[in-house]
Amino acid sequence: EVMERNGMNHHSKTQIGFSLNTLSMSISQTSPVISPGRRAGAGPLSRYDAIREAQRANSAEWQYESSVGAALPILTTLRDLLQTGDEVQRLRGCVSGTMAYVFRTMDENTPFSEAVRQAMEKDFTENDVREDLSGYDATRKIVVLARELGLNVSMEDVEVESLLPDDIRNKEYEGDTEAMRAAVIEDLKALDGPMLERWREARRDDRELRYKFVIDVATGKCSCKLSAVDSKDTLYRLRNNENLVAFETTRYTTSPLIVKGAAAGPELAAAGIFADLLRLGRAFSTSQT
Repeated sequence: EVMERNGMNHHSKTQIGFSLNTLSMSISQTSPVISPGRRAGAGPLSRYDAIREAQRANSAEWQYESSVGAALPILTTLRDLLQTGDEVQRLRGCVSGTMAYVFRTMDENTPFSEAVRQAMEKDFTENDVREDLSGYDATRKIVVLARELGLNVSMEDVEVESLLPDDIRNKEYEGDTEAMRAAVIEDLKALDGPMLERWREARRDDRELRYKFVIDVATGKCSCKLSAVDSKDTLYRLRNNENLVAFETTRYTTSPLIVKGAAAGPELAAAGIFADLLRLGRAFSTSQT
């Protein structure tokens, strides 16, 4: 847990990094909170609702922009659309930097497991890359977005495609982080052939593999799966360090509003947290005028 004096007044603290109990307590005490993680925003719905209720009751600031897309203004854009009266009908895109890198990198000469190893080396992945490859991390981000849209969605409600067989997903790896990562990569080599065949099949149809999510507001359905997208899809030209969210709304009917850019790596995550801190500073300055 990291707690920093925010200089707003002598008894106020901004909390960055916390236990979930600390978050609830801080909001109840009207302390501003920044939560770059997704355990609160995508955790059990009852707990999320309780945190939101405490936030409203105490007029507390809770910033978590960096929990989806690092420094990209994805949640800010979504709130702006909703607060200006637009009606969001559908969100789609890719919110996994690891998946973006892997499927932009793998080809006939670069196996799936090698692309994953490179993503690890660049520090694009979670500490346990299986959270990325199982879709677990992307699912948490989808739940955060869906709840921002007012949908009562939980992790188990998202239709998600895991790229991992159960034996790898549930395996107990021994050793330190480096040893575990090396062992995972060794096991992933068994997937090189099947993933290459999916890549070839997509290429035969002039398509690209992308790990694509969709949130349909009307039906409340959320999904995330490996898709072969054509050149008309906004994900077709997704670069290897990017996230992308396309907002289909009543206002943006002929062409979706798109937020796209680099979102993988610790530097961008840190920039997103710092931006949240600046938002709190601006909010406090406004309240004092």
